[in-house]
Amino acid sequence: MMVEDRLEQEDKPLLHMHNLGIVNVKRAKKIEELAATLSVSIEELKRLIGRNEAQGYIESTVFENGEKAYYLSPKGIIKICSCFS
Repeated sequence: MMVEDRLEQEDKPLLHMHNLGIVNVKRAKKIEELAATLSVSIEELKRLIGRNEAQGYIESTVFENGEKAYYLSPKGIIKICSCFS
């Protein structure tokens, strides 16, 4: 069984962000980019990211052009890496 198969739906963005290296502000991605990569609707991803951001697993930044982008926080990295052990 793969790690992804054992995860709750709200944890799947964490795994994908980790696998894609979206782990710091310099690698942050806009919601549209993440949704396309994860093959999930923007609305659903906003809900999932909102939950994870509230728990401290995802952090966000605002680019100079005003667009918000997201990345996996150190706490999120620990959470998702714990799935591998």
